Amino acid sequence: MGHEAIDGVVVRVRDMGEGGRYLSVLTAEKGRITILAKGFRSIKGPQTGVSQLYSYGNFEYYRRGSLYILKGGSVLESFYSFCYNLDRINLATYLADVICEVTDEGEEAAGMLRLLLNSFYAISKDLYPQDVIKGAFELRAAADSGYEPELDACSACGRAHAENWYLDVMNGCVLCADCLAKRGKTVKTPTTYDDIREAEILCPISDAVRAAMRYCIQAPLGRIFAFELKEADDRFAFAKASQTYLLSHLGRGFDSLDFYNTMRAPDGDAKGT
Repeated sequence: MGHEAIDGVVVRVRDMGEGGRYLSVLTAEKGRITILAKGFRSIKGPQTGVSQLYSYGNFEYYRRGSLYILKGGSVLESFYSFCYNLDRINLATYLADVICEVTDEGEEAAGMLRLLLNSFYAISKDLYPQDVIKGAFELRAAADSGYEPELDACSACGRAHAENWYLDVMNGCVLCADCLAKRGKTVKTPTTYDDIREAEILCPISDAVRAAMRYCIQAPLGRIFAFELKEADDRFAFAKASQTYLLSHLGRGFDSLDFYNTMRAPDGDAKGT
């Protein structure tokens, strides 16, 4: 078969020997595909730029049986600024790990690709606080993977307006504070995700946080971060609820997330040069 070309972003790499590297590339048309780059270490080679982790580019390849082999390509966006900041690179690593979890080979992934690219761009330019980028990404990734929560009204009484709410994580809905009090439930806000086989995981959120979560799920991907949470407590609750929701429905944690949280600069200040 002749040469083919496709746009995508490198979400994972695995080196082999001295001159080879397997690239896991997220594409719109084919989902994740694996491409073998044989000459990526050559400084002036046609494979060098597109063989780097997180590079978004056009990949030219040919097939040998079921194997895709990289011939060359061109970089559309390198996200090179990740290299100069520890928080940026650690967050990008976590988002890429999530993408690898929620996408498959051979399945269309145009929405996930755009979500990842928009998130990478926002991280690279420091366009929004990282908690906002991360939380919005997590919610949209969960929703687009089939776990969209119903946030319009209380699942028990149907009221659409309340000052305080609780995100019922595993049932994918919200409860108003009054209904939760009547049921006599204990609020559980987990700090780890080793065991999600709980009867109920409830995250307290304000009405402002609920509105922000609804926005993230419904907004066009190009505007997904265009919301504001003025109160620090609301930003914290948004980040916590979003992370809890995604990881609980995926049924797993991520070492890259643990590392990001461990190494995060105090008060979200950037680490690095």
